[in-house]
Amino acid sequence: MKYNTFIKKCFHYGDILAVPFFGLMVFYFYNIEHKSILEYILLLFSILGFIADVLFTYIFLSYGI
Repeated sequence: MKYNTFIKKCFHYGDILAVPFFGLMVFYFYNIEHKSILEYILLLFSILGFIADVLFTYIFLSYGI
């Protein structure tokens, strides 16, 4: 039972650690000049990942799920 709780908390801490890296990815792809289609797609996914991780972190820290 304690192992399950440990694993669930590790996922949440991983989301918290991923937020700055998604932010760096957004910054990197945003500053590329003459983007290709692939770079626009990667920018979109990095923005979505950043928003999702911020939401997951907010839910974890405010509600303690």
